[in-house]
Amino acid sequence: MGNAEDAAMTCAEACQAAGFAVEARELNQIGVDELRAATHFLAVTSTFGDGEFPDNAALFWNALTAQDIPLDHLSFAVLALGDIGYDLFCNAGRLLDERLEALGATRLTERIDIDGPYERAAAAWTTDVVTLLAAALAEPPAPAPGAEPAGRERHHRVATRCTVNRLLSVADSEREVRHYEIDLTGSGIAYRAGDSLAVHATNDPVLVDALLAQLGAAPDHIVAGHDEPLGTLLTEHLDIRVPSRALQALVGARTRNASAAAALRTHAGSWCYGKDVLDLVRLADLDVGEVVDTLRPLQFRDYSIASSPLMHPDSAHLTVSTVRYTCGDRRHGGVASTFLADRGENLTVQLRPNHRFRLPDPAVPIIMVGPGTGIAPFRGFLQERQVTGASGQSWLFFGDRHRATHYLYGEELDAFARAGTLSRLDLAFSRDSETKTYVQHRMCERGADLFGWLRDGAHLYVCGDADRMARGVDAALREIVAVHGRLDAAGADAFVADLITSHRYVRDVY
Repeated sequence: MGNAEDAAMTCAEACQAAGFAVEARELNQIGVDELRAATHFLAVTSTFGDGEFPDNAALFWNALTAQDIPLDHLSFAVLALGDIGYDLFCNAGRLLDERLEALGATRLTERIDIDGPYERAAAAWTTDVVTLLAAALAEPPAPAPGAEPAGRERHHRVATRCTVNRLLSVADSEREVRHYEIDLTGSGIAYRAGDSLAVHATNDPVLVDALLAQLGAAPDHIVAGHDEPLGTLLTEHLDIRVPSRALQALVGARTRNASAAAALRTHAGSWCYGKDVLDLVRLADLDVGEVVDTLRPLQFRDYSIASSPLMHPDSAHLTVSTVRYTCGDRRHGGVASTFLADRGENLTVQLRPNHRFRLPDPAVPIIMVGPGTGIAPFRGFLQERQVTGASGQSWLFFGDRHRATHYLYGEELDAFARAGTLSRLDLAFSRDSETKTYVQHRMCERGADLFGWLRDGAHLYVCGDADRMARGVDAALREIVAVHGRLDAAGADAFVADLITSHRYVRDVY
């Protein structure tokens, strides 16, 4: 979502303001020879998937681990961003930190691992790094006159309203998908196609009331160490949807439910899947203060913008699947998706620029793979290409379970195809036939043409589920390149690596 990029750019600006010659770049853009020539290396990385490096760092990591490179001359510092709810918390940052040490480099400062909201911790790390750099140099540079780190639009929160809340899927179908239009009039937000919008949701008041009742506390109760009433904390500031590891450990130690205690000791992650804070608090007699102290901050949710500012300059559109399900004896819901669906008339948002997920020159062909709500940014891309009269061809692979219920924006996509804005449209509805067919299968069926487009300079974009879809699409891409490019596995990987480093294969996956 661009957090590591933002932290790195902020650090670079602070170093530049202090007079240091620095450059913020994607890790994939840094060669091994450049590390050999550098004196100091500051790295900021998030962790993706199952403890992996993100797309714009994976090739760098492969090169760094392919051979032993003497880096005794190099001083380094690593800032790792992550989510402690995952087993391999900040794993990419840890691996990078350990590998640089193994190659002989010296830490300028110890690695910092950040859980969730990153701005304050990253700013403190940046201040420490700038101070250490100045102390390490015999003649520290003079600060640049009047130089100040630039604030970025991604940090500006705006109070606004939702003007359209429309059901996209068929009523009573297995999944509820909605289209929202967020008013940006006078907000100062100037987005670009491919960007995301962060929604600052509040917790479901029904869940808040049930948790207060379970804890035996009034909404106006003040918890030691907190300035705001408990009701406000649980509604606006704390995550009561996903039980933190600290709460899991507390309940595991105090519950009289033997099976729950055993599960929390041995396989807490899978056992807690689908449960919320109330489900766990019900299992033990806990004090209000100790429960609150285990809860993590409530974080905003990012959604890809499903419109182009050239067509909709005063609004940003979102495509959101509403999460609702039953777990045990209770109905549960996603924090932001149900907030938008049920209570989101007035809301707070902020822009989240996605500098890598951008349209190329209007003459360049594009291939878009966006099943389900992954269609969102590509609706914006197509609107932009229609408004600009782009000459480059556009090819979309879209899919879902059933055409009758989840052909999202189907009428619009068909209209884009009739107008020629969408040159090719391939659909895959997995449950409409006995054999499940997904977008990656359609890609392989059209493999010769797809490879031809890539060979001729097309850009490939993927948006949607990171776990299964994105992995399947990536595997299909490599197979297509190998078969139709007549390459072995190493050659196909090199072809795809070139697409990645040249920003012709980019993903917005979650």
